Amino acid sequence: MKLLRCMGIACLILSAISIQAQSDDKPKKQAKELYEKAMKESNDRGSQARDVCQAAQLQSREKKYTDACNNDRAALSHDDQGALEGAQAAYKSHDLEKAESLAKQVSSFDPRTAGQAKSLLETIKGERSSAQGVEEIKAAWLRGDFSTVMTLAPTMTTQASQATASLYVKDVNLYNDYIENASSIQATNPQRAIDILGYAYTLNPHGPVDVNAKIAELQKVVAAKNNSQYFQAGAKGSTGPAAGPLSTADAASKVNKLLNDARTAEKQGNSADALNSYQAVLKLQPDNSEARSHAAKLQVAIKNDPKAAASELRSAIRDFYQAQFDTARTALLDYLESPQTAKNPGAADFYLGATLIERSILRTPQGGWKGPSDDALTALKAARKANYKPVRAYVSPMLLKIWDSVGE
Repeated sequence: MKLLRCMGIACLILSAISIQAQSDDKPKKQAKELYEKAMKESNDRGSQARDVCQAAQLQSREKKYTDACNNDRAALSHDDQGALEGAQAAYKSHDLEKAESLAKQVSSFDPRTAGQAKSLLETIKGERSSAQGVEEIKAAWLRGDFSTVMTLAPTMTTQASQATASLYVKDVNLYNDYIENASSIQATNPQRAIDILGYAYTLNPHGPVDVNAKIAELQKVVAAKNNSQYFQAGAKGSTGPAAGPLSTADAASKVNKLLNDARTAEKQGNSADALNSYQAVLKLQPDNSEARSHAAKLQVAIKNDPKAAASELRSAIRDFYQAQFDTARTALLDYLESPQTAKNPGAADFYLGATLIERSILRTPQGGWKGPSDDALTALKAARKANYKPVRAYVSPMLLKIWDSVGE
């Protein structure tokens, strides 16, 4: 009986030893399987490092596992950090393609580094979306679709896209202000309304308002007003065109008045005004011998007399501000043809360039103006070279924009 009891106890002990041995073999087997799996995961270094390090945890006394874990962990941490820093640097340099590529190389082994890479990828995605939105806003602005500009602008999410969108919003508001201001004064000051409409056209020639049509209407008003003043009895100094054909008696009366004005201006030493009056006579009577001879003499005198040349320049600038661009152009070219008496070529070149620009805008159908001509830019560059500095308060924003661009 005692023998049987001893044998039972021995069996229990042996069974326990066997179970313990099996329990000890299980982690060892799992560690081996993880290590062998890791060796096949060279394309996924994050998973490889995780499996190797898990094997080392299961068999911490196995030096092969521990060394592999430490080596993989260090190499992966170094590579991840390098990829993250490279991605961040590329992003700061606005190279989104490179930043995205490097950020995607960061493994998920270290949650902190992986989280930073994920955040950067989301930022890049947002920037791309916003960049596309900015392009849509730009396209809408160029085709004159202001409602789309105003609708898309608030949807921008990045600081850069918001800043860009706000510029287009400001331009839309500026354009609308120009149109509103021109409408508010067109009855009382049509010429100023024309100038303001010109600013709107230059800002966006494809805007929702037919600016050229409005300008054409107002030009008729200005022309009628100028003609009325021109032919009014006792009026002085205007050389505007006639509203229509004159009768023989009216033409003779007008010629006599212009000749008297010219003679008076000539006696007073005002060569520029005298020349304008004589030239106006020639428009009415091309064969008028007095006007022809005196006009020729005055042109020579102006070219050789600094005072007369200065008077011609002042007259030309006045004509520019009165929107008499053809007259201004002729006078400015005459002034510049005599360098010996042209004491202020910078001013003449500036107003010649400005005259050519304003003249071409008004003569070009809406949407057709392609910017200042080469002749206009050449004149403005000559003014720059002469160190001319216009009084900016008296120059339209559109002309200032072109003037400033010439100096870049």
